[in-house]
Amino acid sequence: MSNGNSKIVLFADDTSKILTNPDPANFKNSVIKIFQDINTWFSASLSAPNIDKTHFTQCVTKNISLIDLYVTHENKKIVNICNTKFLGVTLDSSLTWKTHIDTIILN
Repeated sequence: MSNGNSKIVLFADDTSKILTNPDPANFKNSVIKIFQDINTWFSASLSAPNIDKTHFTQCVTKNISLIDLYVTHENKKIVNICNTKFLGVTLDSSLTWKTHIDTIILN
């Protein structure tokens, strides 16, 4: 489930897969392949992800825009979210610190 452009990050009971690829066509195919591999692993393990807690975030820059992705697990859409909490840091899709700082200030 891993290639040179992806990495699995495990922490407690959370698993994250980080994928980087500068080529939009390759990126989309890589994302689809990774989710197929994950689905195969879950089926072989007789387990299932908590779809309510499963999501993905696309990070974009001035040079790289959002790619239209439709990712599923057992015909259920996995939601593309704009920001997520990762190891205590709130990351947003534009890779700024704004959302994280706003979260800290509000607490």
